[in-house]
Amino acid sequence: MITVFFAATFGLNFQVFTALMATAVFDKGPASFGSLGSIVAIGSLSGALLSAKLDSKRSPRFIIAFAALFGVSVSLTAIAPTYFTYMLTLPIAGALGLTTMIAANSYVQTKTDPALRGRVMGIYLTIFLGGTPVGSPLIGWLSESIGTRQTIFMCGVVTMVSSALIYLLLRERLFASNQN
Repeated sequence: MITVFFAATFGLNFQVFTALMATAVFDKGPASFGSLGSIVAIGSLSGALLSAKLDSKRSPRFIIAFAALFGVSVSLTAIAPTYFTYMLTLPIAGALGLTTMIAANSYVQTKTDPALRGRVMGIYLTIFLGGTPVGSPLIGWLSESIGTRQTIFMCGVVTMVSSALIYLLLRERLFASNQN
């Protein structure tokens, strides 16, 4: 759940990222901004289809690895030199983000005792959805303070580094659970 918090708070802010990149970086109008949302959605749909194929591989290691890859993809969107290359990076980030979230959601639901599932999912959704109200204003403020590209890049790095730290802290448990 900690991985989900960092990925949702810092990585899954496409509505903020695309608005800032379209207007502040590439000086585009509403139509171009709208296109970016559609492109993220195409990537997210691809992620949903990919998740269905990877159903048997869902594990904490899988979730952590995909969260780290998602962080890398968010950082790559920040360094896209042109609007067109930015558009090309968005479906990848969308696919990796949704694959991570679907895997985490499925894992929590299938590994939780049915008697506790409702309460655990309530906590999970609070963590997942609760990060955005914290992350979005922070991203807006940082973007004004240090720049849009730097902020988005940093959000990707935070997602990636938090995933790596969680992996390092839990690796013995992760490998032990695979052997049982």
